[in-house]
Parts: sequence; structure tokens; C-alpha cells
Amino acid sequence: MKRSLVAVLVTLVIATGCSIQNVSQTSIPDTTPSTGFTPVGIEGIFAAGGAMQPFDSCSDFLAHVKRLATERVGPYGLNGGYDIYPIMAEITEMRSEDSVGGQSTPPAYSTTNVQVAGIDEPDLVKTDGERIFVVANGRLYWIDASADSPTIATSIVLDGWVQQLFLSGDTLLVMTSGGGYGGPVFEADVIGPYGYGTQRTVLQEVDVSTPQHMKVVRTLTLDGIIVSSRMTDGIARIVVQSNPVGFDWAYPEGDGIRAEREAIQKNKKIISESTLENWVPWYVLDDQQRGMTSEGPLLDCSQIGYPDEFSGLSMLSVLSLDVESALAPTGGIGLLAVGQTVYASHDNLYVATSPWQWWDVDVRANDNRSVGTQIHQFDITDPRSARYVASGEVDGALHSQWALDEYQGVLRVVVTEETPWWRGSGVPETSVVILEARGDSLAKIGSVGGLGKNERVYSVRFIRDKGYVVTFRQVDPLYVIDLADPKHPTVDGELKINGYSAYLHPIGEDLILGVGQDATDEGRTTGTQLSVFDVSDPGNPTRLSRLTFKDGYSEAEWDHHAFLWWPETNTAVLPMQRWSFDEAKGYEDSFSGAIVVHATPQAITSIGEIEHPSSTDQFCDDCRSWSEPIIRSLVIGSTLYTVSNSGIMASEMDSLETIEWLSF
Repeated sequence: MKRSLVAVLVTLVIATGCSIQNVSQTSIPDTTPSTGFTPVGIEGIFAAGGAMQPFDSCSDFLAHVKRLATERVGPYGLNGGYDIYPIMAEITEMRSEDSVGGQSTPPAYSTTNVQVAGIDEPDLVKTDGERIFVVANGRLYWIDASADSPTIATSIVLDGWVQQLFLSGDTLLVMTSGGGYGGPVFEADVIGPYGYGTQRTVLQEVDVSTPQHMKVVRTLTLDGIIVSSRMTDGIARIVVQSNPVGFDWAYPEGDGIRAEREAIQKNKKIISESTLENWVPWYVLDDQQRGMTSEGPLLDCSQIGYPDEFSGLSMLSVLSLDVESALAPTGGIGLLAVGQTVYASHDNLYVATSPWQWWDVDVRANDNRSVGTQIHQFDITDPRSARYVASGEVDGALHSQWALDEYQGVLRVVVTEETPWWRGSGVPETSVVILEARGDSLAKIGSVGGLGKNERVYSVRFIRDKGYVVTFRQVDPLYVIDLADPKHPTVDGELKINGYSAYLHPIGEDLILGVGQDATDEGRTTGTQLSVFDVSDPGNPTRLSRLTFKDGYSEAEWDHHAFLWWPETNTAVLPMQRWSFDEAKGYEDSFSGAIVVHATPQAITSIGEIEHPSSTDQFCDDCRSWSEPIIRSLVIGSTLYTVSNSGIMASEMDSLETIEWLSF
């Protein structure tokens, strides 16, 4: 059951001496040896006697996972025969303490809309004010924006799906999740050696020092998929979820209890014969510059911990990568847990996981307890590695990464307590819980509840010592939470209006712009709604102005990276799509592009719409033309750029007049 290696193995002995630490290297003749990536145990990443227990040896780790797997294996293997443990994709919003009220000197160009100021998040588009990098249609594009009229300088081929970018200096980190690994690829113009198979994460270091030589210099391929990532000062923290691999499960030979019991016994034998390679994620590092390939386990057993409460047999790895330093993680840490939500401050990274009973069929059929969420804290002040700090648990589920916020040494968490959604019982109720690290525990020091009874959370925002929570079922209550005293938080005010805001963005002192949906009195949504809220009086929040777009919806409602706020001109840009059909008149109205609005306390006014050139389905002569949805926008100087999978358009910021259209 050991995985087949893709290269000729040359065994190296690593300092810890565990048998798992074998690294293989394949060289191309006449090349200089690569320094490679050598996972090494990091002292002090787990506190002795803490809530997250480390393993004393690889044999202890293997005995632990075998015991847990044997107790849970069935006639079709683990989890019905599919080694896929549940991962919830993050649906994000945005928070930036430092951006409240805008900046006295607006930047010359906009950057990725992030949750915490100064902590970058991966996205489809990155710029430094002169270069714009875009991933679209399986290619990486370099757009030269240094002149009056932009041009496409070069592009290279990508492979796989869900590409995301980090830019640091003259290095671009391309992150791809999904697909399978088909072996080393050394062509400089190809990113992501993908095929079909188990889930893989591919990290590509791309040299972008000059357009003529834009190329991949190193490729790091890992078992698993990316949960989320953050970057500060060129150090990327990448959270990867990987499942057990290499199990050829036995299945019942025919119907009946006897056949199933025989299959279970065979599967238990398969587990007993498993090796470390089945449980610890693998890596392959291709150094295209030096023609070297190295591979081995991503983590040493001393870098892996397990929580007090069983949280699955997947491995949640937190990697630290210096983006401009040879794509070599200097320290990793792993948890035997399933992770869904990641939040990062400047000092700490938090990973929220769900206890296993949430996913266990037998438990959820006989348990009326509410969903619980475990939260693990890691210290990321050391650029070389993350260090485990503490763990805690809250009753309920998190809406998104925006349900987590660190401020003045405490963690604020917005949580909705309910029984699992498939049980159809229980009345959801939302609370704000305050946690503080005390020893190895995230201890609850305060809370306030009663928010949105029998309603769902649609958006959350924290701004310094205030929290704003929007819930919705028929109307939109906007709650204002006073968090100045973390031990005694209070609900100061509430505003009820039709519809909801799915995204909240500060646009000035005590002013928040909400992006969401208008709705009828019965709760039926009718189209995109923008609202400006005045929260200067926490006890009496008010809506100053609004603008609606009938039958519209925007990607910014669920992806904050799609939203652009340019404080210099109080301008917001967001994708918009709408479609309606008047049966009586036989009239169809549709739009796919971006809307540009001017938002002030006095009014929200539409400046105009941007739509990329339309095209017609090449396989349908009678089909109407259509425009590719605009997915991102950015500002450089006085130029507004909008990006779709069809191309990038440069427009005058004031008039929206087209300067240049560059087709991909």
C-alpha cells in the first residue's frame, strides 16, 4: 500500500531518525544539486501537557491512527469508501481596522481587498502599480500598466483549477488545488503538472523579474487541498487539508450482513498493515532551474499533534513559506483534525475545526446537541514556523472567517448555536463569544446572545471595539455590539429593514456601506441593494441612503475580493449580473458586467456600468451574444481596470470611457 514514487529514490537520513523521513532526489545530468526542501522537527511547536498533544515517536503516531481507523472502518472503507473528509469552502467578507475613514494620502493603486490591513490574501489578480498579474482561462497573464495605454507583456500556460496568487517583489506564488499528479514537468512555460487522481496542491514559484523570462523556477506539490492562506512581509502561511491515501479497500462480495462483516474484517487487516506513508502527506519539489527533484513526507511525526476530542483522520498542515526564498518551507505543523475556517492577525493564526460527531451518521441520528466548533491558535511571529498556542471550543457554527476577530489580546467569535442542519429541529440563535488564551486553553471570558433568533447570519464585521452582525429571515436586523469591555459585551442597538447586507465595508468614520439584497415584507429577495449606515450612535443605527438594482446579484455578496472601494473619490465598484423577462411584453433584460457608484452619507448615486465586449457561442449560430462576467476591479492612478475571463479593460475613472481593451 505504499505509494509508488515518481522518481528514482536516493534515501537520505534526517536528523530525527524516524523511518518516515526518506527523501528521494532525481537529477538531470550536468546540473547543480538543489538545496531542496527538508522537513525538520521544530522544537517547542507543542507545549508539553497542552490541549494539543504531540507524538513521542512515529510508532506512537502510527499506533494512534490505526486504532482510531480500526474503530471506525466499515464494509466500504473509511467514510463510505471515499477518503474525503468534509471541508467547507470559506465565504469571505472584509475587515480592515486601519482603513476606517480612509487614508489621509490614498495609495497610487488599489490592492486586494483583505480582512486585516497589512495581511495579504490570495486572489486571481495582483498588482504593484506597474504590473498586473491575472489568472484566466488556464493562463497567467502579465499586463504592463506602466504606460498610458496598457499592454499584455507575456503569458504562460497554467494547468489545474482554482489558481490563486501572492506577489512579493519579483516572485509570484501560484497556488492551485485539485486534480492529480502526473509526474515532474520541467517545461518553463507550464504550471501545475496535473492529471486525474487524488487531490493535490501545487505551489509554483514564478520569476517575474522581466516579461521576457517569466517562468516557473520551482514547483512544490503536496497531498491535499488548500483551506486558506495568508501572507505578511513575504512569509506565506498556507493551511492544507490532506486525507489518508493508498488504501485499496475491500467491498462486500454480494448482499447481506455476512458479506459486509467479511469486508469489515478485510479492511481492518488493511489498516493494520498500513504504513506512515498512508497517513502523512507527501511532497514533491521540482527545481526546474537546477534540474533536481526531491520528495518525502511533508511533516515529521514530532511536528504532528492531536486534539483531546477526535476530529477526524485527516491532516491539517500549517506551512510557513518564504515566497522569495526558494519555495522551501522552513517549518510546518500538523493536526489530526478537519479545518474549515482560517483567520489571521499580525501575531496569530486561528484554524476552526468541527468535532467529528458533526459528521458522524450514527451520532447525528441520535444526538440533539448543537454543533460545536473547536478553535486552534498558532503564534506566527516567527517567520520560520508556526507554533501551537492554545485551543478552545464554542457552541455553534461559524458563518465565515469574518466570524473571527482578534483585538487587544482577545478573540471575538460570532457563533450560531443550532442542531445540525440536516436534523431540521432547533431554533438558531446567534451570540458573540469572547475568548482569551490562558495557558494552553482559549477560555471564554464573556458573551452576549439573543441575536437573530430563528434567523441566519448573513454578514459580520468588527471595527475596533464594536461588532456589527446582520441576520435575516424576513427582515434584516443590523445589530451593534459594544465590545469595549470584553468580559461584559452588550447589544447597544438594532436596525430592522427589509432585505439584508451580505457584506459590510467601512467608508468613513462611523459610516458603513452594505452590499446585499432588497426583499419584500415576506422575505423574498428582489435584487441588489446598497445601503449607507450611520453607526455614530451605537444605540440608534440608521440608514442614510440606498440604491437598488432590480433582479441583480453581485459576487461581492459572497466574495469580498470582488469588491473595490476607492476612498479618494468615494467610489465603489462591484460585479453585477441581472436577468429578467417581461412575459406580457415579451421583453428580456440582461446585464453582465460591473457597476460603479459614488457613496456618501447624502446619497448613493450610480456613475455607470462597464461591460466587456460580447461574444457569441461558436457552436450556436442563432444564440444571442453574451458578455463574460466581470470578476475583479482595481485602480492605478486615474485608471479603472476591470477583469473577466475574456480580458482586461482600462477605463477613465471619472467618465468610465474606455481607454483600452485587451483580449485574453
